[in-house]
Amino acid sequence: MSPADEGSAPASICTVDAMGVVVEVRSDAPLPDEVRTRIREAWKDCRVGSEAASERRVLELPPNAFLDPEGGLSNLSTLVTLEALNALRGTRLLLHAAGVAAADGRTIALVGPSGRGKTTASRHLGKHFGYVSDETVAVADDLSVSPYRKPLSVITEGLVHKEQIAPSTAGLHGLPDAPLRLVALTLIDRRPDSTTVGLEVIDLIDAVCEMTPQISYLPEMPAPLQRLAKLFDAIGAPTRLIYRDATELPALVQQMFDAPPPRAATWTIPHRADSAGPWRATAYDDAILVDGRACILCDGVVTALEQLGRLVWTMCLAGASEEAIVEAASAEFGEPAEGNAAEAIRSTLEELRTRGFIEATR
Repeated sequence: MSPADEGSAPASICTVDAMGVVVEVRSDAPLPDEVRTRIREAWKDCRVGSEAASERRVLELPPNAFLDPEGGLSNLSTLVTLEALNALRGTRLLLHAAGVAAADGRTIALVGPSGRGKTTASRHLGKHFGYVSDETVAVADDLSVSPYRKPLSVITEGLVHKEQIAPSTAGLHGLPDAPLRLVALTLIDRRPDSTTVGLEVIDLIDAVCEMTPQISYLPEMPAPLQRLAKLFDAIGAPTRLIYRDATELPALVQQMFDAPPPRAATWTIPHRADSAGPWRATAYDDAILVDGRACILCDGVVTALEQLGRLVWTMCLAGASEEAIVEAASAEFGEPAEGNAAEAIRSTLEELRTRGFIEATR
């Protein structure tokens, strides 16, 4: 009997550590010994004892969960992940990312949506670096990372469902003997026909807009856009890692570990005046200003405003009159190539109103 099974209740299948959350998988339906063995084998790299002290959840599987063993094994990965994400929501930055670590615990997260190749990347990188996760990288405010050494979900020819393979069975490295700490956050971008590969720095607002759909429960964190901006202050500017084939990734990631991080952009937060002008900015959840642009989070949606939209919106926040906005736009951008500044401002005000960012006060 393994340490993970000692003292388990009769209905317990296994207990795993998912991003620091202890999830006990239970089923009241009888399971064949072969299915139980396959579950425990697939999850062996993150199994813990049932007495493990941590945030704890019980995952009760429905009676029909393993009528199709292959489908049940594949679906279990999703269920455990969702259980852990729900436990951590609002307390961690939960990146939909692959993660690998150097021997000293420095960790790189490679962010991307489903189908972007994170599992394939993990299989190549995990043979050179510590395997942290191919699914989710959980980052605390102090940049510490909680590993999630779940099974790899691998597309296998002839199988309807993805095969669930323990990282160690796939030959991937274990975790280093050092605490994990995030040092880089990059968007993974496979371009088979690209003539060049490597790292490129991304504009902060563009990165936020592209990354936020890949962060679970981001709006539930306090000041989430500022949280992301502060993260990049600490680890360096966001980047995009361009590669043609996963075999190129180990050398590229090693270069990331070896090179100093790129300098992050300076950012500020907008401020609302006590009194409103003829236009008033509507409520929003968070916003940052970077290099003449604005990034606004409202009702869970992130929007980037270009320079003129940023100027008009921030001046509405400041309670400025339309005449003052026109004067400021003329001073900053000069007269437009077509029409005049007043017409451009009226058009921008109407666009911001239609999009719900401002409203008329009279």
